[in-house]
Amino acid sequence: MARRGTTRQQDTVRTGPRGPGAGPAAPDDPAAARAASARLWLRLFLLALLGAALTSSLVLPWKVLALLLALFALAAGVVGLVKAIGAKSPRFVVLALSVGLAAALFLTAGTAASVLLWPITQTYEDCMSRALTLQAQRDCEDGLRSLDGFGGG
Repeated sequence: MARRGTTRQQDTVRTGPRGPGAGPAAPDDPAAARAASARLWLRLFLLALLGAALTSSLVLPWKVLALLLALFALAAGVVGLVKAIGAKSPRFVVLALSVGLAAALFLTAGTAASVLLWPITQTYEDCMSRALTLQAQRDCEDGLRSLDGFGGG
């Protein structure tokens, strides 16, 4: 309903087409839109990296989830870095994102090695789940170093 002294079109402009309090409108400024997009990709990168770090210590087959999250973190980090540079974000943000990408790369490589060497990882995890003493844990680690479970070696 129009307020006294205003037209219906003026009310729509003031309250938005969806009514009062319907949420923020899309930014008209291209620089603000680029910054918002960079922030979104930065959040996605951080969440994926955190999820990958937390799930990487799980046993097989859950390490596959960690690998998928780490791969997504790498992709989101690269997109976020490009968008942060395009949005002229502060140098600290770009530097922190670069360091995070390096961490994601190492996490991806380590998790991928565990998944690709599935029989060895499975043998080690089974051995560690049964190890009750420090000596038994050392024996499991020695078996991992000698690649027990890999082709009967």
